[in-house]
Amino acid sequence: MKPNQLFEELSEIAKSLGYRIRKDVGNFKSNNCIVKQEKIIILNKYASINSYNKTLVAAIKQENYDTIFIKPQLREIIENNNDNSELISIFEDKN
Repeated sequence: MKPNQLFEELSEIAKSLGYRIRKDVGNFKSNNCIVKQEKIIILNKYASINSYNKTLVAAIKQENYDTIFIKPQLREIIENNNDNSELISIFEDKN
């Protein structure tokens, strides 16, 4: 799976968990937060697609995602890895 396709899959999972995803410009690292009780993932517009994917995985791992459908391959990778940088590279190597 290519990084852009992975981004799309992870974005859908994050949205199903109630996140709104924004790309913005600024001097910040991508992260997730809650603003006025709205869950938001803010991605730095100039960061790499792999950085986006790492941020999305980190946000998903903070939530209870047991109640939503996630493709088995994605779920396995999310659940079995603690280091986000390793997680993305392992996923890319499998496909």
